[in-house]
Amino acid sequence: MNHTAAVLFTALLLPCAISAQSPGQKAAHAYRESHGPEILHDYVALLSMPNVARDSADIWRNATYIRDRFRDRGVTAELLTQPGASPIVYGELKTPGATRTIGIYAHYDGQPVDSTRWTHAPWSPTLYTGAMEAGGRARPLPDAGEAVDPEWRIYARSSGDDKAPIGAMLAVLDAYRAAGIHPTSNIKFFLDGEEEAGSPHMAEYLKQYRDRIDDIDIWLFCDGPVHQSGRPLVTFGVRGVTGMEVTVYGAVRPLHSGHYGNWAPVPGQMLARLLTSMKDENGKVLVDGFYDTDAPLSAEE
Repeated sequence: MNHTAAVLFTALLLPCAISAQSPGQKAAHAYRESHGPEILHDYVALLSMPNVARDSADIWRNATYIRDRFRDRGVTAELLTQPGASPIVYGELKTPGATRTIGIYAHYDGQPVDSTRWTHAPWSPTLYTGAMEAGGRARPLPDAGEAVDPEWRIYARSSGDDKAPIGAMLAVLDAYRAAGIHPTSNIKFFLDGEEEAGSPHMAEYLKQYRDRIDDIDIWLFCDGPVHQSGRPLVTFGVRGVTGMEVTVYGAVRPLHSGHYGNWAPVPGQMLARLLTSMKDENGKVLVDGFYDTDAPLSAEE
């Protein structure tokens, strides 16, 4: 977890004051400067918990741990459940008089891992002085009062995708409490435990717990890379993915090109023609009706 994640989350909590002079950003920066080692030690504890998406026991252990850490910081937190599904870590942080509600999404599960391809065990977080490819070297976690170099890197499963935002959220909540700062919006946390498995139960969760999220004015998805500059980044228009299976019929045995060439259907050519017909050279989708439900950006957006 780095300073960028903490500052970005602060900007999300105080959307009316995202300049460098905002009280929230000052508080987050000051807290990170004075509590860097403690933040890293807390984060390492979270990263030390195996979290493969389909390992039920480990996922529940992660969810319970994260729920309790939010509770420690004054968030009303619970686990939303469904039979056979990983739990959603759900939390609310209400601000008296707030007129808007922000939903914060992240996921706490991780992809399966081949330990033989790791320099260190995936769930034994190891701190480096910099990126491995840049010559970084392993070093101990810092002691209390020691300065934290923003170029340090923690290597562990999910250290970036996607436990980093969760660590940032917890650290910023600590910073706010220490500085006596309150968000200007109601905040609702919605942490998924199945994202790396395709979130197969998300639709059911959204339907079953619709009453918890209906009042959310905007969703912020904290699941993406740090910008190359290291600066906080807000991306608009994040999209999902649609999958399909296509069956192309052709000959059931090899055909001699001298006898069948140019008139026997060639599945590879058919697929190539299908794919190239879907978009033009500028990326515009050419499928009929694709843009029928598309709405232009509003003034608010």
